[in-house]
Amino acid sequence: MESLPLEDDSEISNLKEELSLYPGVMTLPPEVAYDQLEDGFYIDQPDASHFSLGKKNVKKQFPKLIYMVDFDLYYGNERSNLTLQCNIYENKSGDWMIKVSDIHVM
Repeated sequence: MESLPLEDDSEISNLKEELSLYPGVMTLPPEVAYDQLEDGFYIDQPDASHFSLGKKNVKKQFPKLIYMVDFDLYYGNERSNLTLQCNIYENKSGDWMIKVSDIHVM
């Protein structure tokens, strides 16, 4: 858990606490879950207001936020009501990175 990249305002202790309160063992989603991503996977693309514009309206703020994602976690091979929230960013060289912002009961 310590190796997960977190958003600046996320606390590792809060995430650990949320996971420790949930009974069972976290498992990978079954293959069928990937066929039904719209049921447990939500993606939002932020609008341009999330970015600062520099001279000649060129986006200058990096890394820039590309997606905000909600993904349901699985326990004992069953979809749980725990949801992982994370943000996907793109850096200046075009590489993407994921940062966890929260885990909570939906």
